[in-house]
Amino acid sequence: MLTDLDSVPILELRGLEKRYGFIQALKPAMLSFHRGEIHAIVGENGAGKSTLIKLLTGVIRRSGGTILWNGKEVNLSTPIEAIAHGINAVHQEVVLCRHLTVAANIFLGDETVCFGLLQQREMIRAAQKILDDIGFHLPADAVLGTLTIGQQQLVATARASVRGTKFIIFDEPTAYLTRSEAAQLFALIRRLKSEGVTVVYISHRMEEVFELADRVSVLRDGTLVGTRDIAQTNDTELVALMINRTLDQIYHKENIPFGKLLLETRNLSGKGFNDVSLSVRAGEIVGLYGLIGAGRSEFALSVFGRNPRTDGHIVWHGQVIDMRNERTAIDLGIALAPESRRDQGLNLNLPIGLNLNLPVYDRISSGLVVDAGEERRRADRQIADLGIKTPSRRSLASYMSGGNQQKIVIGKWLNHGAELFIFDEPTVGVDVGTKAEIYRLFARLLKNGAGIILISSYLPEVYELADTLHVFRDGRLVGSQSYRERTHEEILAEAIGV
Repeated sequence: MLTDLDSVPILELRGLEKRYGFIQALKPAMLSFHRGEIHAIVGENGAGKSTLIKLLTGVIRRSGGTILWNGKEVNLSTPIEAIAHGINAVHQEVVLCRHLTVAANIFLGDETVCFGLLQQREMIRAAQKILDDIGFHLPADAVLGTLTIGQQQLVATARASVRGTKFIIFDEPTAYLTRSEAAQLFALIRRLKSEGVTVVYISHRMEEVFELADRVSVLRDGTLVGTRDIAQTNDTELVALMINRTLDQIYHKENIPFGKLLLETRNLSGKGFNDVSLSVRAGEIVGLYGLIGAGRSEFALSVFGRNPRTDGHIVWHGQVIDMRNERTAIDLGIALAPESRRDQGLNLNLPIGLNLNLPVYDRISSGLVVDAGEERRRADRQIADLGIKTPSRRSLASYMSGGNQQKIVIGKWLNHGAELFIFDEPTVGVDVGTKAEIYRLFARLLKNGAGIILISSYLPEVYELADTLHVFRDGRLVGSQSYRERTHEEILAEAIGV
């Protein structure tokens, strides 16, 4: 039997807005969330999704409008108030304590203490039971920093799900998860829904939205442009609402003739991979596909000189190279846009302009003096060419959205003028519009005579873009094919080993 409370939305937004001076990050929005539903939010980077999350979790205060919780007006002016109501969020970037155990992170702020002493064994037992009950195959006594990024994401999810949660927000939760980990997460989300918890699911992956969500709302340029029942819409309509472009325009691939041979690896071996032989030509995208941990990134790091090879050879423009370190690779004209842009690709506490110019300061300096004019010109050119959304080159990189941060990582290597670009998961956490811009950038690089190694765990991406696709499993190459030579199912079977 339905109660009066069941007929009232658990959370309702009436004219909610957020302004920063003259900039309106979120325009007045009318939106409701039902008890026990999975409600997806989609939109490009900069569309207002992050602003909405911060408003609902009390990180920032609204500039106008009303928030109703179970039909009663609330402020949600602090994170403590949001948590007290049962509102929690699992963010794309893990914000836990890497030096503590999984158990300590799950109970952070709610530790078990007896006579002033921390009851670590009891907490580990309790945390292990929580992890086992929700189906996360993780050791509660492990130090968080020893786990993969995906596993850390699951720990953050476990922590949020046991804090009296009634309303939980997932922000790009599968960005770093393996297929197995994603399946564990989806099972938990469905369980939370069955228990009456409201789930807000933010993702750029349309297949996940259609697999999980009951309803979906679309944001564009800070405006709520529509809410649809998932059964009454499709990906074509959602993409059109988000960016006014069709799906065919996203995976745009141009026919670019191949040029000279840039790179060869001959039976290359190193930490995490063995006996890999492949080549990259100018004008070619070479895709590396496999499950996380298959050895793709480890291979790329060895080519870039970050990890030493243990056997085999790297051949650059026909010459065998002793790739001693990253400086050797950079001097040759090899660039790496790493998987974790925040940890490895950017200096977040430095301005955008400085990040863009980092690889070229030796070229625009005389002794200890930097040519300020050239520094400005190079930074502004990349900001304009790549469409980086920022009020100034002096803005900190940490203030940028995920898509704009990825553009900064790419822009600094464009400044450098590399010949071979290694892109490791280049579109993780970015929207379909930014993906299309990155793919068009790939075409521009290829036309200018560069080659690309594209590493992606997202099969449709490498399938649609790679001229040559190599499949990794357990550190070895287990298959290679030309553009669309095999089906998705055959490639996935190779990667899994079935």
